[in-house]
Amino acid sequence: MEGESVVSRFKLFVAGSIVAALVHGTSVAFAKPLSEQQWRKQANSVCKQLDKDLDEIADPFYAGLDENEEPTRKQFAALAKQASPLFEEALASIAALNEPKALKKDIRKFEAAVSQAVAAIQDDPSAFTDGDENPFARSDKIAQRLGLKACTAA
Repeated sequence: MEGESVVSRFKLFVAGSIVAALVHGTSVAFAKPLSEQQWRKQANSVCKQLDKDLDEIADPFYAGLDENEEPTRKQFAALAKQASPLFEEALASIAALNEPKALKKDIRKFEAAVSQAVAAIQDDPSAFTDGDENPFARSDKIAQRLGLKACTAA
């Protein structure tokens, strides 16, 4: 993927997600949707695993830094590059859940907001460290509305 633009990588991710959704859709087309409680439990579980995975890859970047010290922009860019596939996998796992009809609209908004945040960080990792606005602010609000406590930074 070296040399590919963020837009190209994002398009590949979206195309892959669509294919995965179509394949998944054929297997769950006749399956009963999860209840809201079941869906929340499974989606929160995905986010808890994502948090563990992110901690695992972030530890080396923070090793040796003082408590208030942050990684350099270059280090953060490398961290963001490693973290992006983890977010994409988590999104694919959540998208694969047979969501309840009542939550479908907000789930799609959540997935789009996370994808946009990841693409923004891929495009400019320093925006996450230097910017006043959290790229995940929108997805955090939607996650809270969906009851996905494990899927927010707050």
